Amino acid sequence: MMWPLLAMSVATLAVVLERLVLFTTQRFPSADVLEALLFLLSSQGRDAALKQVEEEAPTYLAFFTACFTPQGGTGCEQTIQTAGEETLFRFNARLDFLATIATTAPLMGLLGTVLGMINAFSRLSASGDVDISMLAGGIWQALLTTAAGLCIAIPAILAHRWFCREYDKIAFAMQQAARLVLEWREALEPGR
Repeated sequence: MMWPLLAMSVATLAVVLERLVLFTTQRFPSADVLEALLFLLSSQGRDAALKQVEEEAPTYLAFFTACFTPQGGTGCEQTIQTAGEETLFRFNARLDFLATIATTAPLMGLLGTVLGMINAFSRLSASGDVDISMLAGGIWQALLTTAAGLCIAIPAILAHRWFCREYDKIAFAMQQAARLVLEWREALEPGR
C-alpha cells in the first residue's frame, strides 16, 4: 500500500501548491480599489474601468465586464451571477480532490496495516515457532502504512479547509461588489 500512498502524496502536494499559488496571487480587489473602479467607470467610461481591472485583477475580468455592462433589470443580475459562478468555478477546481484524499489516505493506510498484520500472523502460524521479533517486525511494517496515510490526510484536510475559507471570502466579496455596482447604477438611473 505504500506505492499508492506515495502517488497520493505527490498528487496532493501538487494540488496544494497549485491552489496555494492561485489563492494567494489572485486576490479579489479591495473595497478601495472597487470604489476607484466605480469612479473610473463614471468619469472615463467602461473601457477605462475594464482596462484597470485587466491590469490589477485579470482573473475577475469576466465578472467585472458583466457588472459594468450597461443593461438594466433582471437580465443584468443574471449576467453578473453567471459570470461570478464561472469565475468561482476556477477557484473551486480540485478542492474535491483534496477532500477525497483526506478521507481516502487514512483508510488506505489502515488497509495496509490490516494486510501487514494478516501477513505477519500468517508467517507466524506457518513457521510454527513463536518468534516475537518476527511478529514485532511485521507489526512495525504494518503500522508504517497507517502513519503514512495520516501524514498525507492531515495536511490535505488543513489545506482543504483553508482553501474553502478563501473561496468563501472571494464569493462574499464578489456578492458585495455586485450589490455595490447595482446600487451605484440604480443611483445614477433612478427612473429605471
